[in-house]
Amino acid sequence: MRKQDRQRVAATEWLLGFLAVISIGLLFLPEDWLVRKINIDLNAHSAGLYSDRDIGGNSEAALVSDQPSHWRCQLQPGFAHPFCSYQINLVGPDGNGMDLSRFKTLQLSLGYSGDGKSVRIYLRSRKPEYYVIGNAGTTKYNGIELSASDLNGEPYTVNLSDFSVADWWVTEHSIPPSLAHPDFNEVLFIEIQTGADLFGGQHNFSLSGLEFSGPIISKAQMYRGLVIVWVAVVFLCLLGRVIYLKLELKRHGIYQRKLMKINRMLDLENKHIEDLAKTDVLTGAANRLGIREALYDGVEAWRSQATPLSMILVDLDDFKKLNDTYGHDAGDAALVHLAKLMMSSVRSSDIVARWGGEEFMILCPNTDLGRARVVAENLRVKIQTEEHADLPSMSASFGVASLVSDNLDQFFKQADDALYRAKKAGKNRVVVARLEPVKELSTAD
Repeated sequence: MRKQDRQRVAATEWLLGFLAVISIGLLFLPEDWLVRKINIDLNAHSAGLYSDRDIGGNSEAALVSDQPSHWRCQLQPGFAHPFCSYQINLVGPDGNGMDLSRFKTLQLSLGYSGDGKSVRIYLRSRKPEYYVIGNAGTTKYNGIELSASDLNGEPYTVNLSDFSVADWWVTEHSIPPSLAHPDFNEVLFIEIQTGADLFGGQHNFSLSGLEFSGPIISKAQMYRGLVIVWVAVVFLCLLGRVIYLKLELKRHGIYQRKLMKINRMLDLENKHIEDLAKTDVLTGAANRLGIREALYDGVEAWRSQATPLSMILVDLDDFKKLNDTYGHDAGDAALVHLAKLMMSSVRSSDIVARWGGEEFMILCPNTDLGRARVVAENLRVKIQTEEHADLPSMSASFGVASLVSDNLDQFFKQADDALYRAKKAGKNRVVVARLEPVKELSTAD
């Protein structure tokens, strides 16, 4: 056996031995090492108290203390189903709810005193199929009814698999069977509500903790993964051996032809990867890397042939308000729509790139300042007047600059200053850069 062959066999043996040790370790790994937990910080989330008084009843709910959360409900007869509830808001700064789909249990430290026999817990989630923006009642009521005698303030654990969707919610919103099952992908609220069959009386609640837990990976998934890894390793070892023997037998002409074919394939793959690296994933426009080469060519043409080069900075107006009002998905859709509109409206020689966030750059080779201003104004009107089926009306602000000196920093600052002035002047307008050098912007400006 040649030295190279002995080294290959030794490497394979080391790999198999390493995998064997890892596999044995995983098989005997304590289950509590594979558990993820998330504690709901009651001080970090806003909460509200509600009762049937909001829909015509007479019940009252009042906060006694927020350390821990302690509230009192005074249910009054005279309403079909009197209730009061404590609602914890889980909506994050991005406008999205909390994904609890990977968790299996909920441990709550909840104390209750009163005449009720049960307490309801709702994890209210949303999906576009049934949720109406601005109508909290269209969130799905994933609920469970807990025995009041089990709620003494000590940690009490329930399984999320025991939750079910409230029948009244399914009926009221005509939910099809395919959507009438629990869903914890985007939970907006955790709601603690008085139980069923109550017609009056005082009810006291005290909440000091909420913790969700679930496996990082289930035992079944781990076993399946180990089997797949072992099968793949054995297959790759056998495949590697077969390929090695074939290459040894055909090391001359066939070997050379195979190498040439592989090199051609790698060249194509490298070009594909290079193209992907120059494109913004969300909008399909160029990214900063993608515009670098065009910028270099434009500057060289300006230096050697005095060919004009202009830049247009575009910023979508009130983008944060759009995100906060309609959600992150609507914001992404607006950026995609804006990018497609600009790419379809400019010349083939112009480059549209996403510069960051809601800001885009259009690089216009062989274009002077006046022509670039016309391009920007046409785009501004088109963005403002075009109707969007699933989006609110939009507008954008534009800063236009042309290369006038061998100083790229000044070129960028001229365009950025023009965009800043367009925003400051009221948005939805085109501002052309000043010809004099741009000073650094200050808070006083």
